Amino acid sequence: MQSISSKSNLINDTDVKVFCSNTQCQVASEELTNLRQQVTDLKETLTSLENVIQIKDMQLINMQRDNERLSSELKKHQRHFRNIKRKLGKFLVKLIAILKCTELIPEQLDDERFFYQREKDYFNNEMQRQKTRNVSGASRLHRQRMEFEEARESLEEENRSLREELNEKAETTYNLCIKFLRMKYAKDTLRQKFDQLLKEHLHVMADTMEKLDEAREELNVIVSEKFQERLPLSKAKFLQVLQRNTRLVHENATLKVQIQHLTLNIEKLKASTQKPKMINVDAKIIAKLATQNKKPYAKEAAKCQSFELYENGTGNSSLLTKPSTSQTPVHYPGDMKLLSKLRVNNLKRYANAGTSDVQTETWGQRAERARSAPEIRLRSDSSTVAWAESLIDMRGTRTNT
Repeated sequence: MQSISSKSNLINDTDVKVFCSNTQCQVASEELTNLRQQVTDLKETLTSLENVIQIKDMQLINMQRDNERLSSELKKHQRHFRNIKRKLGKFLVKLIAILKCTELIPEQLDDERFFYQREKDYFNNEMQRQKTRNVSGASRLHRQRMEFEEARESLEEENRSLREELNEKAETTYNLCIKFLRMKYAKDTLRQKFDQLLKEHLHVMADTMEKLDEAREELNVIVSEKFQERLPLSKAKFLQVLQRNTRLVHENATLKVQIQHLTLNIEKLKASTQKPKMINVDAKIIAKLATQNKKPYAKEAAKCQSFELYENGTGNSSLLTKPSTSQTPVHYPGDMKLLSKLRVNNLKRYANAGTSDVQTETWGQRAERARSAPEIRLRSDSSTVAWAESLIDMRGTRTNT
């Protein structure tokens, strides 16, 4: 800027000189032309210098902008490097923690490492000893190198074989685990199905027992109503036969329930035993079981006979109390009610006693059978069911006759 001001002062001075020396210019025109030429040259140089100065100012401004941009980029890079250093520090901390965790290696790997480290030390010592012994001969060193290479190759082959064996063992263990899990899942599903079937069976049995109780109550009501009425001798005998049939039907139902319990117990025993056993059923064992089963039936027959005698006695007494004349029938409502109540109570007593005796006897006989013939515990379901059904059919034919 000082140069520009000095140049302007020079221009002013030259103008003053020109104005002042008009007279001199007229004398020395050549000098004037020369001076003008110099002035024009100086103006051109001034303009060129101004342009150069402006260009340099622009370059300086651009340089300042570039410096600011570079400083901002440098700050960003420094911040980025600080973040990277922090992340690296965290990663190193994690690596140190992982390395500390990897120190807890299983004993097998420790033993293998110790074994291979010992082998390595042994081979290193052997190599050092061979080197110190065979320093003079190059051929010996070459031969030793070849031997060590062969030993290294053999060790690598052994390592490969060991790795293959480990992989095979891992595959076998994996397959065994899968098979075990499948077996466990199948066992759980079978157990759930068995529990569900058992619940359904118990529910059905409870429903049947409720229905039997309702039928028994209805039958008792009907019998009590019928006993209050006057009955001829043929109808009284028919009623006794019906009572006997109902009692026998009830006994058959209890026997069926016990057979179902026996089948369930046999299925449980079969499920508990893993290996099936061969069963040898002899004719002697079957005869023994038949004789054991005949005993409760004989007791039940004796009870039935005593009950029939009681019924016959009560029937005869009731018939004796009834008037023989049919023309003038006389009703005794109080006596008939008492007789019906006695009969109902006796029926209930005999039914409860019969069921309790049958249950206790069957459980006792089952224990005796288990002690006498333990090999029949694993008997098949079809044989037991057929045997029980044959007994029930025999009982049914006996009741029908």
